[in-house]
Amino acid sequence: MHVYAFVTNMDSEDSQVLTARGAEEESVGYLPSKMTELRVGQALQGIVTQVRERIALVDIGVEKVGLLPISKLLDGRAPDRVSEVLQEGDPITVYVAEVINPQEPRSRDSKLVLAGHKNKIVNLMQFGNRSNIEDVKAVAEAQKEKVYYKGLVTAVKDIGVVVAFRIPDVPGITSGLVYKTEVQGAPDIMSEVQVRILEVLIESRRRQVKLSMRDEDPLAGRAARFGDFRDMVEKTVKGKVTGFQDYGAFVEVVSDSGTTQRALLPNGEIKADRVPQDPAEVLEELGMDQEPQDTAGQGCSWSDSQLPANRSRPAAH
Repeated sequence: MHVYAFVTNMDSEDSQVLTARGAEEESVGYLPSKMTELRVGQALQGIVTQVRERIALVDIGVEKVGLLPISKLLDGRAPDRVSEVLQEGDPITVYVAEVINPQEPRSRDSKLVLAGHKNKIVNLMQFGNRSNIEDVKAVAEAQKEKVYYKGLVTAVKDIGVVVAFRIPDVPGITSGLVYKTEVQGAPDIMSEVQVRILEVLIESRRRQVKLSMRDEDPLAGRAARFGDFRDMVEKTVKGKVTGFQDYGAFVEVVSDSGTTQRALLPNGEIKADRVPQDPAEVLEELGMDQEPQDTAGQGCSWSDSQLPANRSRPAAH
């Protein structure tokens, strides 16, 4: 079981760095019984003991009952009332969002705040005020080369990840979006990452800071659809043949992040012992070397080695 804690030192000389620190419990059956054993980001099972209009009380087995605010209940828009989602006695998986004065759990200063979704663990207000987006834009436009900042993943969305970071000489916390085509690896909530600013939008209705974790230029146009596959070049993947044409086979493959694409396996890239001799083999799983050919946005193709000259391709079906 993984548990996490985030730290930020606002007073030290290193105050421009936003960091995260992780800890791991080896025991699968580990359950904290004291507030001092809790870590921010830790996932625990609890029981709803009381439901109010804007908050729920959840018992997770430590000295103090946790507070689950309506704003941290769900990812996305909050319900009008907590009772629309929870009832007393409901079991619930919660995440530790904030632990205040755990050494004195019975004191009024002690506080335990929980979240109902991983994307609600981090509250940027805990790190201070937000930066002025005009200042961020000015810094980004003045940069003559690529500058990377240490950041903390605060949310994982279908379209990418949200990262909070500090910019030297710009007061406050900056938050931006790394679209999934610009994500490197598989960062999770509270992962430390390196990001650079691609663009700052302030004229649109929704102001936004676009980020990247990659050194190469962003994919554009139709090529962006294949962004999940560019870290898989030269890797062996499995796919399913879904159809044939005179010039090759169409194969469905899945990226490491779960994205599915249909791509062309040309005749010249098919191994002799892999040429299907019957249409019934259309769903046969193949091991293939991925070779995305399209850098201009026209599509992707795949390779399964060279077809010997003495082997002919079956006719299209």
